Amino acid sequence: MLNFEVDETNRLDKFLASKVDVSRSRVQKAIKTGKVSVDGIEILDPNYDVTIGNKISMPEFESEELKPSEIKLNIVFENDDLAVIDKPAGLVVHPGAGNKEDTLSQALLTYFPEIKNVGEPHRPGIVHRLDEDTSGLIVIAKTQQAYEFLKKSFVDKTVQKEYLALVHGVVQKQHGTIDAALLKVPNRQKMKVVEKAAGGESGKEALTEYFVLDSTANEGLDQYTLLRVKLHTGRTHQIRVHLSHIGHSIVGDQVYGGAFKKTDAEILNRQFLHAYKLKFQLMDKTLMEFQSKLPSDLQQILNQVHITYDDSKF
Repeated sequence: MLNFEVDETNRLDKFLASKVDVSRSRVQKAIKTGKVSVDGIEILDPNYDVTIGNKISMPEFESEELKPSEIKLNIVFENDDLAVIDKPAGLVVHPGAGNKEDTLSQALLTYFPEIKNVGEPHRPGIVHRLDEDTSGLIVIAKTQQAYEFLKKSFVDKTVQKEYLALVHGVVQKQHGTIDAALLKVPNRQKMKVVEKAAGGESGKEALTEYFVLDSTANEGLDQYTLLRVKLHTGRTHQIRVHLSHIGHSIVGDQVYGGAFKKTDAEILNRQFLHAYKLKFQLMDKTLMEFQSKLPSDLQQILNQVHITYDDSKF
């Protein structure tokens, strides 16, 4: 247990953040979850004002230091500034709730020890992410300069990311866009579409573009469409939420899959979503483009539903 006596009037979260070697967000979470008391009284408000002489108690924080992990990575490109990784499904990008070990971040520390202090402490080198069960290409920064450069590239939307997604039903439009703001569902690890109505909930802008590659029209009741999907914004679960929103949820999606979740689980143990193409500029302005082969588990599903995919055409 940590004990402090306040020596200067301040906000509770700011005072504690100045006394412990962790981020203020972790301090705020500790306060909100009832782990902090002031003069023996539990305080849940990070903005609570403490004054000189107040006695504060809280439990010690677990170390945020990441330990390297011996996970083998498929590195498709590397230079002094950055690396491109072909991430397998099932690999979490960085530690979070329920995932403390054997993440991509920890594997990167084994391959590139120099990235330990690049970016944020618990996600060194990570400038964007893929869901745990999404496979495909992800770029990581090896230096702080590259980290800032890549972060700005994503903000400026000069990084192009494309995915392959198998969805339920036959998508009628060969090409379309989904322009629908997204908002986090309170207390749940999922997102939802919100309308842009005046006075209502306001989400973050999200724009997804898709192209139909093949479908199983007129081949029985179980119909599917293979889509090439291009992200124009990078919101959490964006593709999954948007495609579900238009009535074509991704095969295998156990969060947004609706009525298909039970039957999907019998044929695929993850969502059919693969980050197959990544295009961006290096720091010297050289334009680079990478493409990832469709993993065997996803190719097997295409074979089962009689959908053709030729990666040489895209």
